[in-house]
Amino acid sequence: MKQSTLYWICQIFGWAIYSLFSVGMMYVFGGTESITPDTLKLQLIIGVCLISFSHLFRTFIKKNDWTRLALKSLIPKLILGVIVVAFLAQSFIHLLIYYLLPLNNIAAFSWVNFVGYVGSVTIVMASWATLYFAYHFIQRNRRSEIEKLELTTALQEAELAILKNQINPHFLFNALNNIRSLILSDPEKARSMVTHISELLRYSIQFNAAEKVTLGQEVAIVKDYLQLESIQFNDRLTYAFEIDDSSLDIKIPPMAIQLLVENAIKHGVSQITTGGNILIRSVLENDHLRIEVCNNGQLKEKSKREGIGLKNLIERLKILFGHFAELKVENSSENTVTASLKIPLS
Repeated sequence: MKQSTLYWICQIFGWAIYSLFSVGMMYVFGGTESITPDTLKLQLIIGVCLISFSHLFRTFIKKNDWTRLALKSLIPKLILGVIVVAFLAQSFIHLLIYYLLPLNNIAAFSWVNFVGYVGSVTIVMASWATLYFAYHFIQRNRRSEIEKLELTTALQEAELAILKNQINPHFLFNALNNIRSLILSDPEKARSMVTHISELLRYSIQFNAAEKVTLGQEVAIVKDYLQLESIQFNDRLTYAFEIDDSSLDIKIPPMAIQLLVENAIKHGVSQITTGGNILIRSVLENDHLRIEVCNNGQLKEKSKREGIGLKNLIERLKILFGHFAELKVENSSENTVTASLKIPLS
């Protein structure tokens, strides 16, 4: 419903309530004899005049932009305005009923009655002004909240884009370093690595703009990454997947598992002379998906293993899922470190 339509509905409804109340009071104190054509005309004149003057007052308020004033500035202006409008409205009503459209069977003009009528109209106008400004205050607060939410969303989207752009160069640097180390010593393996990295680049370009990808898509690219790393590590790196088929279509942040695997190799397997094993597992648990990346090694107390990549992943999880997602990296046994990623299902 348009604001102007709502305004006129409230005006007419308010006048109807006021008129019914006045007629009811006349009936209570004067009986049916007090309700005459002239008294009904009087109520009609009063109603039309009050609507007209309140509308003129509204036009004045809008023209002077009172709805944007602070309360300290608004209240004194509003009190004075209400009194002036009540005086003018009541003066015009008296001019009509005593001179321009004289009515019979009404009390003679009295200044005491006039002041009393001005007081009653002041109360009516004050009530109208209170409702009018309360409505605009609520609307202004609502618009402010919407603008804040839109700004927060825009900032989060910008932050998310920055975080993703920080992760990709970090990953590419490591991958290109691996290829460089094999170009001279084993060109065949280097060519194989170029093939796998081309798949990784395609994935990165294709899903860089996406907030989420399916677990199946992420697992496919992690396999390419592990194939790249296994070429460099020869027989020192083995890996396995235990992926629940029913979880393959669940959406997760892109490059999330790849980052956990990269950290497992960098801080775990690469530190062990004989190499190690990496296990990637997905499990559906009630209202969330749990993804685990397990590797040989031990997490030292001084090394929290929370570099730029993991910090960025944590920030991405906060932006996308709030407090419903979490990432933990801890020693799960005497020779195993487990990175556990919890993703809400809805």
